[in-house]
Amino acid sequence: MAILLARAKPPYKADEGEPGLWRQGEIVAAFADDHTFGSQEVVSAGNFWHIKVTDKTLEQVQAYLQSWNHEPTVTQVSANGNDRLVEITSSMVSATGKNAFTRAGVEALIDGINADYPSANVAYDSHTQNSFRLTLTAPASALEEFTERVNSAVRDMQYRRRRWYINAAGRTYLQNNGGYVEGTASQVANYLRDGLLD
Repeated sequence: MAILLARAKPPYKADEGEPGLWRQGEIVAAFADDHTFGSQEVVSAGNFWHIKVTDKTLEQVQAYLQSWNHEPTVTQVSANGNDRLVEITSSMVSATGKNAFTRAGVEALIDGINADYPSANVAYDSHTQNSFRLTLTAPASALEEFTERVNSAVRDMQYRRRRWYINAAGRTYLQNNGGYVEGTASQVANYLRDGLLD
């Protein structure tokens, strides 16, 4: 059996516009059911809700701890000597585009790369919700280093801490039932939501 800990009260942020901060209902950690919780982690402290999954092991609930960072793929679209067009695509954009790429976000990323590699002359080309294109000047030998730099920057474009969270029905249930619920994975699934579906 495994226990999921979800944020019940501050320091979560209600503001949807502040990435990287815990929000009410986000899954923070998972523990085996024989874990000894600290004084601030026990249900009675009111900081965390406990969701006990009776038919899954700790290893089997790790998916609920997946962070909500972009998982980028960098592809060279075209090259003319050292002038290149590259496309960066993410598979971690929600169905409605809540954490979609924006021009402002892409341009901030470009500013950071140009500060590190001024001779690359990285410039904005275009973007969609789940991809963007950049032009740059770089020899083929520098592409691996550039790709690592872009991957790091894109992963840092964090929307929320975790993909999975307690939905509104689950939050209401937990608030009305002492901050604790237990059941099989299919039963507690009624209270869990994958943010990528939002």
